[in-house]
Amino acid sequence: MKLRMAVSKTGSSTIEAYSPRHNSWSHVTSLPHRRLQSGVAALGQKLFVVGGRDGLKTLSTIDFLDLEAKLWLNIAPMSTSRHGLGVTTMEPNGPLYAVGGHDGWSYLNTVERWDPDTGEWLYVVGGRDGIACLKSMEAYDPLSDKWTSCTPMSKRRGGVAVAVLDGYLYALGGHDVPTCNSAARFSCVERY
Repeated sequence: MKLRMAVSKTGSSTIEAYSPRHNSWSHVTSLPHRRLQSGVAALGQKLFVVGGRDGLKTLSTIDFLDLEAKLWLNIAPMSTSRHGLGVTTMEPNGPLYAVGGHDGWSYLNTVERWDPDTGEWLYVVGGRDGIACLKSMEAYDPLSDKWTSCTPMSKRRGGVAVAVLDGYLYALGGHDVPTCNSAARFSCVERY
């Protein structure tokens, strides 16, 4: 059975798996400590929980769950503490990219890249407006080291969760500015 993993952005320490076949969620495990607004991505048989906030401060730490051993471990932290970031991989075995976010003082326009072969983070410059949420979408080709503009999303989204499933890119939730307005938070999904 193929399960999808989700981590709450509201400060929960619980990880649940979603079964599309049964349209239900089930408890998998708990995080080693409480986090909110973290980025999440799967890399091989590991589920990475990157950055976020612990309720008081923005984090640079990365914990991962070894799905086979059911054991939590950690890797070298990012150079920049980030919450509300995007995390993704472009290949099944890495590397892992941490994109944008907020450091507690300002919006970030950088990307950090963690190489699972060396266990080190490498750094490249990305892009983010910093004033308003964006609906633009760009694709990065690591072979040519080039960014390409794609068809934009239908809504401007900050704090959006992004996942790939069966060849499609999904943008889930997020918000439009101002973030203090609960009406600006989205419960919709876009597929690209």
